[in-house]
Amino acid sequence: MACDPIEHTEPVEHKQLTQGHRILIVTPSLPYPPIWGFGIRVYQFVRLLARNHNVTLLTYAEEGEGSKITAIEEACATVHTVHMVKPTASSDPGKRAAQLASLVSPISYQRRSLYTPQMQQKLDELAAQEKFDIIQVESSQLAGYRFDARSTVVLDEHNIEYELLYRMYQSDRSPARRLYNWMEFRKFRREEIKSWHDSCGCVMTSAREAEIVRKIVPSKPVEVVANAVDIEYFRPSGEAEDSNAIVLTGLMRYRPNIDAAVYFVKEIFPRILASRPNMVFYIVGAGAPEELKRLAGPNVVVTDTVPDVRPYVHRSAVFVVPLRMGSGTRLKVLEGLAMEKAMVSTSLGCEGIDVGNGEHLLIADDVADFADSVLKLVDDREMAARLGRQGRELVERQYSWETVVAQLESFHKKLLAARAERLN
Repeated sequence: MACDPIEHTEPVEHKQLTQGHRILIVTPSLPYPPIWGFGIRVYQFVRLLARNHNVTLLTYAEEGEGSKITAIEEACATVHTVHMVKPTASSDPGKRAAQLASLVSPISYQRRSLYTPQMQQKLDELAAQEKFDIIQVESSQLAGYRFDARSTVVLDEHNIEYELLYRMYQSDRSPARRLYNWMEFRKFRREEIKSWHDSCGCVMTSAREAEIVRKIVPSKPVEVVANAVDIEYFRPSGEAEDSNAIVLTGLMRYRPNIDAAVYFVKEIFPRILASRPNMVFYIVGAGAPEELKRLAGPNVVVTDTVPDVRPYVHRSAVFVVPLRMGSGTRLKVLEGLAMEKAMVSTSLGCEGIDVGNGEHLLIADDVADFADSVLKLVDDREMAARLGRQGRELVERQYSWETVVAQLESFHKKLLAARAERLN
């Protein structure tokens, strides 16, 4: 990844800080507005690293995203974009065709979909203009590029993608999707592990995932830099709750969130409605496909894109995370805890976050247990309030962005010091 030499010319002048490191962050999409997990993490890294370092962002962008680029430029030194037209939904015909084509390729769709000669050319141009101390690659899907060998390449794994693909293979009921996910899992596992070997260091969102990397690549420096939450933006309000409201938030074109919403509506919610027929389930988040919109009815509201998810969360009596597939850690859990919401989650939904069942939230993996847990929190508002308070205390203590970005900076510093020692 960082071992192939590139021809260089003299550096050009850029606006820059007088201290800190030169950091290039490479990401598959503009992390603005920061309204979904991946984008929130990248945006907070860019914003907070730029306080002490010279941060450049390289990303794919689409037509009409000029205002988003301007907003990001206010947070860091420079933004470079490469044009790409991305599918707007999982059912996009172009995406489906590309996925089918990938079945006969030794390269995964995960890699093929994000590799373009234009992005490689831009990376080469930036390397020719200046030497970056750190190149931080946001996700292993982007790790197939050739990066400047003079730079320390850090791979930020938002989740272990091959693990997610395997879980999707296990959980999906569609035979076609199961076959596709199995084939993608086999290909991408090989590619993802190679990206761990090739990087100078790996950043993981949980200790569980860090241990997986250490077992496979024992000599690789690995750091846990957890997902976090803006504890000032996501905070409790004095707004009265609606005892009949349940909420799920997230990017709704993301397959694990689609599955979670369908699973809740079709299998869990009927048990709740049997006891409380006036309950309403709010599915809140951008990109809802027809599969979710068809669920809408008297007791199910599918909002699609909203300017702010907080009013829906504030009004809800219970925040649910019925995830059955996924990897990494879920920012929606941290946001709900930060807002002191009573929460019910599957074990997988809150995986990697230092929560305790009955201490910060309720954990339920069985359909009946999940429904009973929701009803318990609706009925026992004293328990709901206690869990909410303790959840807020947890995120204040461990999951603020300032805390985790400080850990990331320390990891960068350690890697740079190790490299300098090797070169000397």
